[in-house]
Amino acid sequence: MSRILISIGLCLCNFTTGGYAQQHLVALYDSAYYAWDAGDYHDALERLERLLSDPAGAEFVERVALLTGELYRVEELAADGRAVRWSPDGRFAVYETGVGAETVTHILAVGEEGVRRLAEVSGRGLAFAPGGDRVAYLVVEESPELEAARAELRGSLEVRDYASYRRLRSELVRLDAEHSRVVLRDLGTGVEQEVAAPGLGKSEVIFGPDGASLYLTGNEVGERERTDIYEVRPGSEPVAITTGPGLKERPVLVLGGEALAYQSGGNLALVDLDGRSTRTIAAPAPAISADGSTIAYLSADGDMTVLNVLSLSPGAEPAAAVRTGYRLAASVSSACAVCPELRSYALSPDGGRVAFQMMTREDWELYVTEVAGAGEVRLTHGIEHDLFPQFLDEERIIGLAGEGRHRRAYLYNTSTGERTRVFHNNTVRTIAPQYEWAVSPDGSKMLIVAERDGNTVSPERGVYLVDLERRVSLQDVLERVRANLAAERELRRRGQEMFAPVADVVGLAVADVSTARIYEYERELFRFGSKHITRPGNAQAIEYLTAQLRSFGYEPELQWFEPRPGTRSANVVAVLEGSVNRDVKYVVSSHFDSSTRGPGADDNTSGTVALLEAARVLAERPQSATIQFAFLTGEEAGLLGSREYVRRAAEAGGQIVGVLNNDMVGFADDHRLDNTIRYSNAGLRDLQHAAAFLFTELITYDAEYFRGTDAHSFYDAFGDITGGIGSYPVLSSPHYHQVHDVLETVNHQLITEVSKTTVASVMLMASSPSRVRDLELVSRAGSSVELRWAPALERDVESYVVYSGPSLGELQLVRSVSVPGVSLSDAERGTVVAVKAVNGRGLAGWDWAWLAVE
Repeated sequence: MSRILISIGLCLCNFTTGGYAQQHLVALYDSAYYAWDAGDYHDALERLERLLSDPAGAEFVERVALLTGELYRVEELAADGRAVRWSPDGRFAVYETGVGAETVTHILAVGEEGVRRLAEVSGRGLAFAPGGDRVAYLVVEESPELEAARAELRGSLEVRDYASYRRLRSELVRLDAEHSRVVLRDLGTGVEQEVAAPGLGKSEVIFGPDGASLYLTGNEVGERERTDIYEVRPGSEPVAITTGPGLKERPVLVLGGEALAYQSGGNLALVDLDGRSTRTIAAPAPAISADGSTIAYLSADGDMTVLNVLSLSPGAEPAAAVRTGYRLAASVSSACAVCPELRSYALSPDGGRVAFQMMTREDWELYVTEVAGAGEVRLTHGIEHDLFPQFLDEERIIGLAGEGRHRRAYLYNTSTGERTRVFHNNTVRTIAPQYEWAVSPDGSKMLIVAERDGNTVSPERGVYLVDLERRVSLQDVLERVRANLAAERELRRRGQEMFAPVADVVGLAVADVSTARIYEYERELFRFGSKHITRPGNAQAIEYLTAQLRSFGYEPELQWFEPRPGTRSANVVAVLEGSVNRDVKYVVSSHFDSSTRGPGADDNTSGTVALLEAARVLAERPQSATIQFAFLTGEEAGLLGSREYVRRAAEAGGQIVGVLNNDMVGFADDHRLDNTIRYSNAGLRDLQHAAAFLFTELITYDAEYFRGTDAHSFYDAFGDITGGIGSYPVLSSPHYHQVHDVLETVNHQLITEVSKTTVASVMLMASSPSRVRDLELVSRAGSSVELRWAPALERDVESYVVYSGPSLGELQLVRSVSVPGVSLSDAERGTVVAVKAVNGRGLAGWDWAWLAVE
């Protein structure tokens, strides 16, 4: 009996101990999750490291993986590529590099053993034979005559707007098509042969169901208004299988290869490949099921929109899967003529279910329903747009969230409603915009084109393979957590070090930023309606900003100019003279105009009022260098105000050494106060991160981004000296450029935190030395080098610190010097040498001047 009691006691003890340990781990994860949610990444990562290091931590791997980045294994296929797609059997992945005649198509074998590079062909529009053993593609034949024709075309068609740009692009594409040839390649042997199709421009090619014939979309040379589809066999003349006027596009085999479908003039046409009869269906922008049996398309029925589903079998009648008074769309997006099309509705592989996007308020949401119209399920409930559903299989759907410059892919289980992020870059701060998505035929993998490093400035975009059937391991996630923890610790260490000499005065200034005042500014500017340069609200905003700045003690300059003939507008500029280095200038800017469609509460009243409040707070707090507060006009009409500003600044001379530009800082799609640092200068990026986490409640991400913003004008004029905060390229607001971009859609506290971050940032920038100029290697003898640089612009600089190391991320202090030059004795080739100036207050420059020893 005693043995039984002892055994029971031991079991109870173990159960109690195990239960307590489990509860402890759950509590540890919960505390890490909410620290992450609050933007306290350092604390969150420390807790996650402890969690995953516990013997029972494996239970939390999936949750931690999704909190910190990716769940599925991701492999980089190429540092640069586009136009991703799969072979019909899913054995091969394809992407393209280069443009025009320089296009190269890369073919990779993807199997259980991994990824193998199979072939590279100099051409475009590659298509696979049904068996996957051969490919056909198009090659542009370059010649002096073709280049002369291109030059003549560019000279005759002036690009004035997007419509004229599209016309020029269309004509250039036609020209290339008329100088293209069709090439067949055997993937096993590498043997190629040309398929003759004389007298035809060639824009698309696909294989026939037997693998022996090709179907070529082309035009007779010189014909602009009509294309046809031709059957082409090696050694035979092309035979047109289509008739009638108009452009025929997007040929695809349907009904098990018995028919070829193509789109023309808002209709879908089906050509019977045996009898060559043609059937036309009034189905604009149709989605076709993977088995080629069914299509979905939209039609109008009075005030209602109908999403129809139709079997392609002869005699079938369409079924109304959805009939609604809400908005449906027939949007189509594709990266190339032969790339997968993204549509606002999609059919399951067997055509039995349809997924679609519908707008019941201001944003698109995703739904799925049976073709018979029963069992409609809403999959998404967020504030941002959810778009372009694609079925992976009968149960799972891929959908995209966000606006075109930063969409993200999510996986949805249509039975449970569970949503899973597909792709990330596994960092805390840097975002990874995605641009293309291609799902393998069996739904097990995806190809994604993305900027995983957050660099939207360089033209390169990486190609990645996501394996939806393989997940990251405990060790993978633990290493990720530790790497991010080390990076976050270093960011905080450097931030605290940067701000230490001025932290007290910065804290006092930031405390003066007022949400109530910010809302008052918003309300007044909102009353003017659209502030586009062509609207009366533009002049009213200029008057209001001028009056406010005068009330703060400034005497603002109005930079009047004519952005368009007969249209006058002005930038409004307030200057806070520097107390020590008046000729050294920093610019903090936001555009105050809006689109023609509405008042632009977020775009960009939010940035305007954040800047206005920063100008008020700093009016009685002059810094060492001069600060210019620039309220810019005409951004929505083509960066007109910023271009005028930099033109005048360049003419006037002076030293503009740093710029912050804020744009669209007020929209929050959840409870978090977060925004993105958009930069061309990494020093300003880190400075602004520190300003946010040391002095505000703002949670900050980052992306190397400035194209298409007013920061672009400053970059072009003064180089990589820009930073700032804004929604792009993380744009989730459904109100962007809409009439409903109104005050109730913005978060006034978020704008306040951005204003605080701006105040803290520019105070440190204008108190510190700017980047050292003209660093150069004067001489080198073995590992001994002599370097020099221009004396600092700032009069209060007392010394320079010199660091060296194998890279910018691994620098060590070498010495401090009082003159603009240094001799080093151990600088091997490839060594990075970096220099900052230091002033009498102990403030070092906010960015490195550096070079690699040659």
